[in-house]
Amino acid sequence: MPTSDLRFRRRIRHVALILAVAGGLPACEDNQTPAPVPGGVEIVSGDAQYTRKGTKLEDPVIVRVASDQGGAAPGMTVHFQVIEGGGTLSRSAVTTDNNGRASVRWTVGPNTGSNRLRITVAENSALTAVATATSSEYYCVEEDPTFSAKFAGAHSLMMLTRSSSLNAATSGLVRYDVNNSNHSFSGTSIGNYPDGAFQNVPRDCVFSANGDLFISWNHAHDEIVKVATDGSVSHFATLEPAPPDATPGAELAMTPNGVLVGCDAVGPFYVTCRDSLFRFEDAIFSGSDLNRDAANNDALACDPTNGDVYFIYKQDRWLYRIPFDGTTAGPKEQVVQLPIDESDGARGMVVDGFDGSIYILVDYLSTTKSIVKVTSAGVRTTERDFFTRGAGDAAGVQSDLAIDRQFRYLYTLDTKNNVFLQYSLNDQQMFTLTPPGADPGQGSSLSGSGERVGLDVIPAAGP
Repeated sequence: MPTSDLRFRRRIRHVALILAVAGGLPACEDNQTPAPVPGGVEIVSGDAQYTRKGTKLEDPVIVRVASDQGGAAPGMTVHFQVIEGGGTLSRSAVTTDNNGRASVRWTVGPNTGSNRLRITVAENSALTAVATATSSEYYCVEEDPTFSAKFAGAHSLMMLTRSSSLNAATSGLVRYDVNNSNHSFSGTSIGNYPDGAFQNVPRDCVFSANGDLFISWNHAHDEIVKVATDGSVSHFATLEPAPPDATPGAELAMTPNGVLVGCDAVGPFYVTCRDSLFRFEDAIFSGSDLNRDAANNDALACDPTNGDVYFIYKQDRWLYRIPFDGTTAGPKEQVVQLPIDESDGARGMVVDGFDGSIYILVDYLSTTKSIVKVTSAGVRTTERDFFTRGAGDAAGVQSDLAIDRQFRYLYTLDTKNNVFLQYSLNDQQMFTLTPPGADPGQGSSLSGSGERVGLDVIPAAGP
């Protein structure tokens, strides 16, 4: 076939194709869905975060653009711009996905204070939103030791219990206002938590350096929660399931710079921010009670001056110290070896900031009931013998130990007789706190059970 004929036929086919396509265009345009008109923009997540100055926020800022009909608006251009704080962004413009969403990673500015991020939609300049972040000297608000009086009043006791006469048949938090002049108290219920299987079995409570309250409990699993002043709780950290044969639960303490420390059967741990649980590498055990390779999860303390962590290892019966500044931990150090009734019977532990002495509450069967003092140099003595109150049941069953460091009082609850005990470190006197008038005892209403409770003292502003 001549070349000219071949070119002619190709040209004819090409023209026919163009005409066919051109002829079909009106029909295609008639069937297309019109582009959405953006009618709204909202921040889905990542707003109001808190991090250390000059660092990237933990979560991205995610926004959603909605159409004027309320559905998702894909294909829209979202602009992000830092308007306060001087931080940086991973990108300045993002096209929304099929769900109308766009995200950006945000690094806050180099100084402490407020940071703001403006969000706009190119296709509708009237749409805007502003995300905020706080840059601090700390990675999360829990690490900030700046005091805020969230719970009143200072020096009062907070008790976490399975059951109180103020919250009949329920577990919960009770605040006790103590009158030191006449050694009396009155109680107020803060919050009730249902007790029982797959509900809330309380373990311990502690105030942070900045006035927040944390509790450990079993809520289908071992968990630490943060408590608001109205008694409501929010999740803070999930603990590992207790090993077989191990005693569940965790004792809590707090470092002076705001890092929460706990101890379960596996050993001590710390939680800096929500769900950031770390183990001390030099103090991890199997957690089994059968072979004693376990920590005593009823006794844990932090030095209020330097943050050192104290715990008891059951197998070798040593009281150990872990140097800890809230960020870096040193190897564990032996302080003193305890007799077995004290290593196994420890039911609470605190450190006195006055001289660094460690006080251990011991209640071991019916043989040893005392407060043991250990100096920072490892000298151990019996500070108080509870059998001075009487023999047998009169000595009671003591649970947990709290300290008011400013006035140097120790507190414990005799759950056998349902009474609070106050011990003065200044003059070595012990007092039985009494409720006003004919009011019944307001401790545990499970008298005689020897139940486990959590005690702590509401902190006061200042050192």
